[in-house]
Amino acid sequence: MNKLKLKRALQIGITGALLAAGWAQAQTVSEVEVNHPIYQAQKLQFSTDSLTIEGVLGRVSGLAIDDLDFYAFHGQAGDVVTIDIDGAQGGLRSFDSYIGVYQATPGFTLLRANDDAASIDPGSISRLDSRIDNFRLPATGNYVVLVSNYPRYPLSGGGVANPGGVQNGDYKLVISGVTPEIMQINIDIKPGSTGLAPINPRAKGKIPVALLSSQNFNALSADPASLTFGASGNEGSLSHCGKSGEDVNGDGQLDLVCHFENQDANFEKGDLEGILRGRTNTGTAFEGRGLLKIVPEKRGS
Repeated sequence: MNKLKLKRALQIGITGALLAAGWAQAQTVSEVEVNHPIYQAQKLQFSTDSLTIEGVLGRVSGLAIDDLDFYAFHGQAGDVVTIDIDGAQGGLRSFDSYIGVYQATPGFTLLRANDDAASIDPGSISRLDSRIDNFRLPATGNYVVLVSNYPRYPLSGGGVANPGGVQNGDYKLVISGVTPEIMQINIDIKPGSTGLAPINPRAKGKIPVALLSSQNFNALSADPASLTFGASGNEGSLSHCGKSGEDVNGDGQLDLVCHFENQDANFEKGDLEGILRGRTNTGTAFEGRGLLKIVPEKRGS
């Protein structure tokens, strides 16, 4: 392995190790209204296993108004999740929080709820900041978290008991232990090829792959140092990426064309697709798959 390839392999390995060790960029998002009733829950996208939502139940001044905040996320069976309210006590306007977590299936079954935490944790000054500890997700799928206030405790279906007991205030909701979702993106292997992209595993040279932008993905946000491509998707085969975007598929959005070392991609007879994996500059994992054909086959095979 030459020095350039060794350097790239080390960069990819170090980046992966840091992400696995929890050193990825802290992920914080703001509440987006309207996020109630429950079927209008704000969708959360995890790029690391922990996410903080900065929210306001109602408003922070004036007469309190009726409000419930719902947040939806996707988790894997066996994920051990903590759902923690910080700062509802001691913020701009204090309130006594109440939280619940639902399985996002017909009927929205309430799985766990909490009014007062078992102990005070960092970020809180009072046990009145709710916390659900060690909640193991029973199945892979979607879940919804409710932020409410005492005495309006959660009910299955997304409603609350004692609906008239309204309190308002600001808070931070920290959800941790969730397996990050992998965003699926579109790629074009050997853009411009007619039909399936031809790959000769024995050939020297590079394979161009276009990361295609979409409504949900900006290809120029991809971190080139994180890109891997090949038969399994884990091959450290990156050579280089274009310095600027280009509209590969004519949809008016800039795409990113990167080049990968053909022999490092580890394709062999029988492979039907190439797999690209990486992360955006903010840490969101993504994956793209493109069809290909292996040529030429050996005589007599």
